[in-house]
Amino acid sequence: MKAIAPAANPVLVELVNGQPTTTSLDVAAHFGKRHDTVLRAIRTLDCSPEFNARNFAEVEYLDAKGEQRPQYRMTRDGFTFLCMGFTGKEAAKWKEAYINAFNKMERALHDGAAANPGTVATPADPIHLTYNDRPFRIVPEGAALWFVAVDVARALDMRDGHCLTRHLRSEHKALRQVGHKRLSLIDRPGLELALHHASPARAEPLRLWLEAALEQFVSGAPAPRALPGGLSGDQQGALKALVAARIEALPELERGRAATRCWSALKSRFGCGYKEIAPERFTEAVSLVARIVLEGELLEPEAPKVVGRLDIDYPIEDWKARNPQQFRHDNPNSPDLVVGYGDLLSSGYSPCCDLLDKLHNAGYRVDGAFYELRSYQNLMLQMDMAIRLMVGNARQAIEGFEQDRRRLQKFVGVKGHRA
Repeated sequence: MKAIAPAANPVLVELVNGQPTTTSLDVAAHFGKRHDTVLRAIRTLDCSPEFNARNFAEVEYLDAKGEQRPQYRMTRDGFTFLCMGFTGKEAAKWKEAYINAFNKMERALHDGAAANPGTVATPADPIHLTYNDRPFRIVPEGAALWFVAVDVARALDMRDGHCLTRHLRSEHKALRQVGHKRLSLIDRPGLELALHHASPARAEPLRLWLEAALEQFVSGAPAPRALPGGLSGDQQGALKALVAARIEALPELERGRAATRCWSALKSRFGCGYKEIAPERFTEAVSLVARIVLEGELLEPEAPKVVGRLDIDYPIEDWKARNPQQFRHDNPNSPDLVVGYGDLLSSGYSPCCDLLDKLHNAGYRVDGAFYELRSYQNLMLQMDMAIRLMVGNARQAIEGFEQDRRRLQKFVGVKGHRA
C-alpha cells in the first residue's frame, strides 16, 4: 500500500455520539502516511486499555472498490495521543489544523446546546427502506426529509458518507441521533447535488427509485396536486392506491423494487412522470399497472390449458426411425426389441422428454417426472464413464501382463563354463 499524499482539503472532524471525532483514514491523508501504518500505530499505542476504549473505536468504511475496510474513529484525546510523535513542519501545520477544527466543533456544540437545550441527542425515528438489497434510511424532521449519508454513498458506489458531505454547505448536512448511533445526514437539495455529481449509471436508477419510494412509503406527503394537462388529484390517488395494492402482498424486501418497477413502467410508456400523464389516458395507465408481473409475486398454479384428449402418439416405429443408431443390434424381423444402454446415451431424441414437454405446455405440472428422468439419464452417463474407465484400466493391465509373460529371462553363468 502506497503512502497517501498529503491532502489539500480541510481536515475532517465530525460529531459522533455527542463527541467531536476524526478518522485514521483522514489522519493518514493529511499527514502523508500509509493508512496501514496509522492503523498499526493505533493498535500498538502504549496507553491503558481504558484510555484506548474511550478514545478509539474500530469501524468500517467502503473503499473505492466498494469493499469494507477497517479504520479507527478517534476523539480529540485519541488524536493528540496518536499524533504527538509526528514531527516536522508539515506535521505541525496539520496538528494545528486539527486542533482548530476540534475547537470549532466543540464551540458549535456548546452554543447549539445552550440555544436549544435537549436537542443535541434527540433520537430520530427513520423510515427503513431497501435499495439494491442494502439499507436506505430516510429521517423525517418536520416537513423536511433527511437521508443517511452513508446509505446514499453506498447506493451511488462511493467510498463513504464523507465523500458526500465534505463539500456540502452546512445548511444541507446535519448530525442526528438515529437509533443508537449519531449519523451524518443530508437534505433533499444535498441529495440532488450528490446525484448530479455521481455517475449517471448509478444516479438515474436511484433517482427513479427514490421518486417511487417517496410516493409510496413516506407518509405525511401533501395531497396530490394536478399539473396543467396532467392527471387530476383523484386520478393520481387512484393510481397510487393501485400500486400499493399490487405490492402489499409481496415480501417486505421486494416491495421497494416492485414499486420502482411500476412507476418505471409508467414513465417508459408515457415518457413522463405519472402526474403528467394526460387525463384521457388514465384508463391505459391503470391497465398497465394491473398487468405488470412483479418479482416475488405469488402466482396461483396455472390450470391446464387443454381439456380432453391431447395429441400424444409415440409408437416404437417412430422412436426407431428418429434414432437409427440406437437400434444397431435390433433385428427388424424379430418380435423382440433389443436396446443397449450405451445406445440410449447416444440418442438425440427422447420420446419421454417430448411427452413431458407436451404435458408441460398444456399446463400440467410435470417437473417432478422431468427431473426424475433427467436424474436417470445423468446417472447412466456417470456409470458409462466409470465402466469405460474400468475397462480401459483392465485392458492396460492385461496387455502389461501379456508383455511380461512373453518377456525372456536370462540368468548369467548359472549353467557353468564348458571347455
